[in-house]
Amino acid sequence: MLTLDQTLLYLPAVAIIIAIPGPDMLLSLSRGLMQGRAAGFAHALGVGLGIMAHSLLAGFGVSALLTASGTAFWAMKLLGGAYLIYLGVQQWRSTHRTSAATLVNAPKALKAPLKVIFWRGILTNLLNPKVALFVLAFVPQFVQSGSGASSPLVQMLWLGAIFSVLTVIAYGALGAAAGGVSRWLAAHPAYLRGVNFGSAALFVASGAAVLLLDRRQ
Repeated sequence: MLTLDQTLLYLPAVAIIIAIPGPDMLLSLSRGLMQGRAAGFAHALGVGLGIMAHSLLAGFGVSALLTASGTAFWAMKLLGGAYLIYLGVQQWRSTHRTSAATLVNAPKALKAPLKVIFWRGILTNLLNPKVALFVLAFVPQFVQSGSGASSPLVQMLWLGAIFSVLTVIAYGALGAAAGGVSRWLAAHPAYLRGVNFGSAALFVASGAAVLLLDRRQ
């Protein structure tokens, strides 16, 4: 699908985007810290699937309609920001109600099933307008035209798949590394409590940043 020159341009650019801290990275790290490697990887898989969905929507032109419409973009921004703030408030309240001595056996609000974590990964990524803007503005630059080229939709899905796989690898590794630290945190509940409060505050801050996002950014 990609020529060597295009690949040499596309892969580093995607790697830089993945490395920039954001809600998806934060949630993968947070879940790994709180629930171990499997939880961090489950969230990373959800994020990867969300990226594929964004690529599909961009291929069909739906993302262009969303970002061009002020009302649709505002609604997407409101849902995404509100959801992140909701997660932060929920985690803050659950941590506040749980003593440090019993935090290792945290309630379901803190220790969610892997299926729930996976779907949260999809949802937070889908509701992130910054991801939609990136997929719509950057990825199509690598779509080839001409008689010998595949259809734009197929190329968008291929480029999205590369973006998705690299994201799952990076965030999965981050979640796995955080999962190793989670064992130490489990033996030191007071530190785990501090991590949970810090993560909750970052979720709220990320949600606020999404709410302040402008289409021109």
